[in-house]
Amino acid sequence: MTAAALLSQLNGDAAIEALSALCVLARTKQGRAEIEANLSDRSVFAALAESPRPKVRKNLYRLLGALENERDAAILARALETETTLFAVPSLLLALGKLGARDALERYTVPASESEATDKHIAEIEIAYEKAMQRFETVPDRSLETLDAPRDVLCVAPHGFVKELSDELTSLGFTGEIKGDAVQVFTAEIGRVYRANCMSEALLPIAFDVPMEPKAIAAAAKTCIGSHYRIEIRGFLKDRGGFIEKLKKLLDGRNNPSAYDCELRIDSRNDRCDLYWKLWNVRDERYRWRTGALPASMQPALGYALARYGLSLIRAKRPAVFDPFCGSGTLLFAAEEQADCRSLLGVDRSGTAVELARTNAKAGNSKARFVCRDILRFEARTGADLVLSNLPFGSRVGTHHENETLYARFLKRLPHYLNDGGVALLYTADAKLLERLVERDAHLRLREKRRTAAGGLSPWVFAVDKSEQRPYNDGNKERE
Repeated sequence: MTAAALLSQLNGDAAIEALSALCVLARTKQGRAEIEANLSDRSVFAALAESPRPKVRKNLYRLLGALENERDAAILARALETETTLFAVPSLLLALGKLGARDALERYTVPASESEATDKHIAEIEIAYEKAMQRFETVPDRSLETLDAPRDVLCVAPHGFVKELSDELTSLGFTGEIKGDAVQVFTAEIGRVYRANCMSEALLPIAFDVPMEPKAIAAAAKTCIGSHYRIEIRGFLKDRGGFIEKLKKLLDGRNNPSAYDCELRIDSRNDRCDLYWKLWNVRDERYRWRTGALPASMQPALGYALARYGLSLIRAKRPAVFDPFCGSGTLLFAAEEQADCRSLLGVDRSGTAVELARTNAKAGNSKARFVCRDILRFEARTGADLVLSNLPFGSRVGTHHENETLYARFLKRLPHYLNDGGVALLYTADAKLLERLVERDAHLRLREKRRTAAGGLSPWVFAVDKSEQRPYNDGNKERE
């Protein structure tokens, strides 16, 4: 149901369900924009805040917190003075925290529990109040460059690209040991570790195979690396919130999900877990060109790993690099930082994508050029030594059915874009389709392939070049 339809139901019996659905819609930036665009009069919120039905008020507080519009702070502040339904108060407090209503929160006093029946509600109010007030705390920007002493640092690579990260760390002067999808180095120079563009994140191992119990974890973690931290649990299917509450009471420092300089990472496996610290106060100046991204944009570390891989497959010392589905330009910027590129050209049919790519190029002082054009109608003036592209997956962009036509038509043009000795590195989750089409094309050869992982998907990257058996001739002596 659209935002307009849901907003029209706020004055009726369906208000509880409509507000709940609006809360779900408001989880995304696009959803929040849709709600705001259809709000002609915010007085409906003031009326709902005085509803005799507690669930209406509770869902309203949730919605206003999700919208994070400061204009609604006055409504919430008035509600805090009169709200007596205990189960609605936590949502109200959290919403006030999101809207920055510090004065209203500081005037509030958490009520005392009057019986066992209210103990649970009061505990939830205390937790919500603490979380709301934590939003006003600040952590000093220490811009950490060096640890107190050398220690193991686990440098995590994008899945399938640990070799590329290992080679880059070697070039930075580190000697490391490959462990799965990570490279472990021993160093105090944490700032220098963050010069590795192919690194997704750096973790400091604490302990492995620890019982998944708050006391055992607190004993292993001992004192916190930073004064402010957050707890991150992965793979835990039980009461995550309750577990964190028990753990933070046992740890030194202050658990603050809103302002922190380090993260306690708990990777859970049933009744055991592995523990790491992740530092958030290290100066990370990578990817300064990235002013914005698209929903389907590739993570920069993966982009740099792909570019490094592609560049290792070609012989050209000053390669011409071409991205036929360039999006915001990540792969071209990654190639440019790792090689002395003769030229960098990106094409995308989305005007929004091209404008963002140009903005990123300006921010990064890049020489890459971008053209808004359908690749199936684009003729390159010169060939490329490396065609490097994140193809439409058929999930966030396009569909599998559309890809069947798009991939087939694009592959027929691919030899036209490649110089002799050139390589195309194509990344897609629609892997079976692409592999089948390449194998059927007499003018192309599948050189090698590699499996990766991203966002819950399992994309593959295919290295393709021109077949030596049947040279390609597109029939055109000149190219536009």
